Amino acid sequence: MLHRGTNFFLGFLGFMILVRVLVPTEFGVWVLFISIIAIVDMGRSGFLQNGMIKFLVNRTGPEERRTQTAALMLNVALTFILMVILWIFSPLLEDLLNAPGLGALLRIYMAVLPLLVLHTHNQVLMQAKLDFEAYFYAGVAKSLPFFLVILTYYLSGSKIHLTGLAWLQNATFAIALIISCFQVRKTFKVSWGWFEEEMKEVFHFGKFVFGTNLVSMLTGSLDKFLLGILLSPVQVALANSAGRVINMTEIPVNSIASIAYPKASAAHDQRRPEEVLRIYYSTLGMMLSLTLPFFLVCLIFADPILLFIAGPDYLEASPFLRVVAFMCVLSPFDRQSGVMLDAIGKPFLNMLMVMGTFVYSIGFTWVFIKAVGLLGAAYGMVAAVFITVLIKQFILRRFFPVHSGRPFIMAVNNYGKAARGVRQKLER
Repeated sequence: MLHRGTNFFLGFLGFMILVRVLVPTEFGVWVLFISIIAIVDMGRSGFLQNGMIKFLVNRTGPEERRTQTAALMLNVALTFILMVILWIFSPLLEDLLNAPGLGALLRIYMAVLPLLVLHTHNQVLMQAKLDFEAYFYAGVAKSLPFFLVILTYYLSGSKIHLTGLAWLQNATFAIALIISCFQVRKTFKVSWGWFEEEMKEVFHFGKFVFGTNLVSMLTGSLDKFLLGILLSPVQVALANSAGRVINMTEIPVNSIASIAYPKASAAHDQRRPEEVLRIYYSTLGMMLSLTLPFFLVCLIFADPILLFIAGPDYLEASPFLRVVAFMCVLSPFDRQSGVMLDAIGKPFLNMLMVMGTFVYSIGFTWVFIKAVGLLGAAYGMVAAVFITVLIKQFILRRFFPVHSGRPFIMAVNNYGKAARGVRQKLER
């Protein structure tokens, strides 16, 4: 939670600075750029993360070395493919998204992708070893230097050029690599050789998670891409301003999910379905107890929130914020249902659901943007996720006696537990 919270806080402050020093068109291009590289990064880490964690958790000695080596080799192959794709399609994306300069930014990012092979491996290894303290420092080593770069530009009054900003971001990735290599120096274990069996294990599990994460990230950025295609980078900047607020809920949701997955996976391997269900209810209830108050705040105070974080030029996005606030309720169900499907060995079903969300989002968002403009992107996204949540609940009921209302009850009970805990501390 501290890792995700710190990264989000630094990224949010950087956003508040950039939105004030870049004109909306430039900021829209930068938003499209970071959306694309986030998709690439999430796809790469997703390909390795769950499979590598699943197969490393109970392995030691030579077996662990073979698994790590296999994962590293697959990482190299995938990264090379992504570099070729970016090189070929970066000019096309620039034209398609009406974003001048986007192609140059993407090719600058390509230069650092080979370094990120090892950094991604190190991060997943830290998670597999449950060394979240090391994971925290490695993550902050990427976000803190980049924030300091933006802050320095802002305080000095210097003009920020997008290409220079992209090169400086690459430099921060290099710093993060050095830190992550130091953190895993005792657990990084590889062997020379071609370990076909281990490669098949990680690949066949990771291919579904890769597809799931890639399409999930595409879905999350779909509103920005369609706004760029159908309208302009200015509309992208407006949508991103509201989306940044909702992204705050990803901190508890993703943090809790990252802890829930290895525990639920271990419970399933031990054939304890009642424990898997308990983990699902407790983690989902915990997420909702944190996101429901945020949902209400966004509904009531959308205008002052946007005025504070982005300034008066972005107040037009307040209706957008009120609509996407419903994701605070839907995202925990969507995320944890997917985590449970992965944990019980059904990543293919999870991938199908995420792909379904992507397809619905394209249709809904395209139609709604054409009909009502900027606000249509919010309507399309919420409608698509709502349909997916309903389907995932139906699928989970094939494996567990899931009751959709119980997490809400547990969320309310969490408030009582928190109040009692505070009262006890005050009495002491």
